[in-house]
Amino acid sequence: MADVSDAYARSLEKHGLEDVQPLYRALLRKLKSLDAAAYEEAVARYREDVEATETTSDTDPAAVWLAYGCWLAGRIEPGSLTTIADNGRAEATTEPPPLGPMLIHLPEATNRRGFVLAMPSKATPAQRETAALLCE
Repeated sequence: MADVSDAYARSLEKHGLEDVQPLYRALLRKLKSLDAAAYEEAVARYREDVEATETTSDTDPAAVWLAYGCWLAGRIEPGSLTTIADNGRAEATTEPPPLGPMLIHLPEATNRRGFVLAMPSKATPAQRETAALLCE
């Protein structure tokens, strides 16, 4: 994890999550291709929400990143947040999202694929298969 701060890396390890930055870069590229103004809004929000809180010691970096990812996915496509348990069972959740389980954004439109917003560092086969089936 060369691109991550020490606090962020520790937070990911504490919550058992993979680095979300590559997932969110892909979402940003998608948003940029769909709506340049929304992309600029996303960059500004990143600077205000993520960069600005990186130096705040009382804020969990993984929580900040997940909140940004939830907002970003919702900006691309309206939908809902869902956690995926180790056994592959889905459960609706709300913001702020829980830290630790697999988290996906499922669009309202049933003909659209979802977005993985957080993947456990030790994801089970059922979680990986769910991501392959439902998400980009």
